[in-house]
Amino acid sequence: MAVEELKPKVRKFLERFSSVEPKRWSIEGSIMELATEVGDLTELVLRKEYYKKNIYDDLDYQIRDELADILFILINIADLYDINIDSSFEEMLGSLDDKLKQHGV
Repeated sequence: MAVEELKPKVRKFLERFSSVEPKRWSIEGSIMELATEVGDLTELVLRKEYYKKNIYDDLDYQIRDELADILFILINIADLYDINIDSSFEEMLGSLDDKLKQHGV
């Protein structure tokens, strides 16, 4: 499934959220939520890699959940800015390929 195909699903969930949350997910709110979720993921990875004591029963599930939360928010941000994330990702891969080729890799 292409990431672009997920945009309508994300929109529907955000509409549902709007009835229980005090503010709609504007770009500013989405960026703040993204920063929070990345912080949560950082905490989990530090626990997974033994920099901190693990306090979770299923750390792998927690990490998967945070990654999914981050993807949800990124899809929303791409939707708010009308960015086709699939083609943007392909362009980025092409740029990376060119850079690696310049280094003989």
